[in-house]
Amino acid sequence: MAKKTTIDDLAVIINKEFEKTNKKIEVNHKELKRDIAEIKLKFAYVAWTIDLEEIKQRVKVLENKTGIK
Repeated sequence: MAKKTTIDDLAVIINKEFEKTNKKIEVNHKELKRDIAEIKLKFAYVAWTIDLEEIKQRVKVLENKTGIK
């Protein structure tokens, strides 16, 4: 005859599933934090590159106006 499942048995089963879910969420959270850090680095690089291009343009204008090259 099959064993009857008690409320305590169900509680244990549900608790195990919650623990599995929590572990998955923790892993996803760590991955998201890593991805966000990478995105921030890329944006910082892009901003720096844009600033550098603007500076190059300004220097070129100044060189042309002063006849320096």
